Amino acid sequence: MKIILLFVSSFWLTCDANDKLHKIVTHVNNANNVTWQAGINSFHTNDHKKLVGTFYHPEWIGLEHETFDGVPVKGGDCDKDNEDDGGEANVTPETFDARYHWFNCTSISHIWNQGNCAADWAISVTSAMNDRICIASQGNITALYSPQKLVSCCDDCGNGCSGGYTAAAWRYILRKGIVTGGDYGSNEGCQPWLVQPCNASTTAADPSTVLGPHGMCGGDPATTPKCDLSCYNARYEGKYLDDIIKAKKVFTFDGCSARKNLRKHGPYVVTMRVYEDFLTYKSGVYHHVTGDYLGLLSVRMIGWGLEGVHAYWLLANSWGTSWGDKGFFKIRRFVNECWIENFRYAGVPKL
Repeated sequence: MKIILLFVSSFWLTCDANDKLHKIVTHVNNANNVTWQAGINSFHTNDHKKLVGTFYHPEWIGLEHETFDGVPVKGGDCDKDNEDDGGEANVTPETFDARYHWFNCTSISHIWNQGNCAADWAISVTSAMNDRICIASQGNITALYSPQKLVSCCDDCGNGCSGGYTAAAWRYILRKGIVTGGDYGSNEGCQPWLVQPCNASTTAADPSTVLGPHGMCGGDPATTPKCDLSCYNARYEGKYLDDIIKAKKVFTFDGCSARKNLRKHGPYVVTMRVYEDFLTYKSGVYHHVTGDYLGLLSVRMIGWGLEGVHAYWLLANSWGTSWGDKGFFKIRRFVNECWIENFRYAGVPKL
């Protein structure tokens, strides 16, 4: 009887949540001066607050902070610098996409599916470090690095699948490092991701990306897997200690370096405020229109550009490829939309 009651309760909660999202979709798509399109994404969760897991506090304390010597412009973003970029033009390009600039680093195009684990704080940090490892190695290191070690073993980072601190995650990589590992069930690398996805990671345009249909996530976050300082993937032939890569430096930086840092060294992490309408994002340049505030989310910055007359940042989320634009999204640039220009974190790999 208890099981039946829990199922019925979960069903009605899901119906209520989906009904609200349908109303948000209608509101956004019929509103004036909206630069993005809304739709229903495949979350299969009855509590969307479990999708955002970044804790807030002045967590930049304890990290190095790089400053820019030039003169700030609107939005804290500087279009020009006087440093030698190794033969590149000093004028920042109007568009930039790290996926194509470093096309041999396939990790930049990879979208994780965090499942019912509020681990965006760990996935974004590990993914950005992963990209920078490949870039710094000039494409010689192309393996995926898993956020699992960070989620399960970083005692100072927060509460694992119940949320954590982005800056603390960077500090953990500085001290302890990360190891290789692919998606859930992939048998790839030393420590593959252990939390089952909550939605089918697929797109209609590319059905080959199907990982299979997954059940609805419950109201509680997934139990954080126990810390394991070994390569628990039996099919992996490498050794755990040989697999570890650490950062030699982790830091925050000013808005004037936002684009320069990306095009010279690779993706980094930003933290943003999430509202209910963001759950319905499908395409275009996002800006908050309607819906309640849900929490903070850490995402990976991979580029920028112009869509018509609208300047945007290009970012990667960790909600699977059935959300948004195959897991990616654009958000308004220069206006600090949803705090997207407040907190920037990066690291330099120690190869």
